[in-house]
Amino acid sequence: MVNESNSRHVALVVEDDLEIARELHELLRSLGHDMVNVPSQEEAMELMASREFCFVFLDLQIKITSESIRPRVEVGKTLLRMLRERFPVRNQQDHHHLQILVMSGQAKESQDIVECLQNGADDFLLKPLGSNIPSVSEKIMSCLRKSHRIHHGSCKTVMAAACAAVDPTIQANQKSVSPAILLSITGEAHGKRTGIVINGKPCFLPDVQLVLLMRLVMGRLQNDRGWVHKNDLGAKDEEGFKLISLLNTSIAPFLPHEMLFYDNDKKGSYRINLSIKIDNIGHELLERHSDVRIRDFATKIKSFQ
Repeated sequence: MVNESNSRHVALVVEDDLEIARELHELLRSLGHDMVNVPSQEEAMELMASREFCFVFLDLQIKITSESIRPRVEVGKTLLRMLRERFPVRNQQDHHHLQILVMSGQAKESQDIVECLQNGADDFLLKPLGSNIPSVSEKIMSCLRKSHRIHHGSCKTVMAAACAAVDPTIQANQKSVSPAILLSITGEAHGKRTGIVINGKPCFLPDVQLVLLMRLVMGRLQNDRGWVHKNDLGAKDEEGFKLISLLNTSIAPFLPHEMLFYDNDKKGSYRINLSIKIDNIGHELLERHSDVRIRDFATKIKSFQ
């Protein structure tokens, strides 16, 4: 649902209701803008890691992944926090460089609106969209003015500032950018589990999950995009997704705000979330590991570093 032009603002719309998404698309096109629509937290974070958008429409009631059983308001609130952590910077008029407009037909209580505004939302829209005063069109134009994006030609510069280090001349109460999450593989073995350190916290993975992790690390070291097809991860049919879900379950408690450890391109390939940086690899211990697969990957990873 997008026909992008270099001269048009493009919004990221996180909305699993196709009728609402179509309504927004028609509205945005009438204003000369475009949009990309995704229905889940996972897909939204993948796109924000690889592309640039001029502003965001975020429905609160969404799914964590497209395979999730049902959408939940808590997922939308979590995504709001994740986006604001990645793009926290405000301009000198104290408005976010990246504006996030939250939508909900469920949030009837004022406490939901207050919570979203406290967590970084720049405006709140009620469903149905036609019930908003000021109108949705006026709110869009307001967010573009506040973020100094009236002309799309300025968006690239503004977006670079949205996640840049805080300028000391900007207001002292401005939040700084969250540091990258570091991943290390220590190689310390305890039975059939081996140690890693994620976000500064130790974790011991079953060796079968460590093998998968090391394959993903190799993918990241081979190229910046880091995609690895599930067949190369040892998958048979749907096994690849199940195994990487188990790996995510093991690592997720050590990540902020239910962040997913992996990205999924929906075409059978996976990669380590781009917010996670590869740090130290304990080659000496890994090359003496009891599992021959781990020893082999340790040698291969060493050749790439």
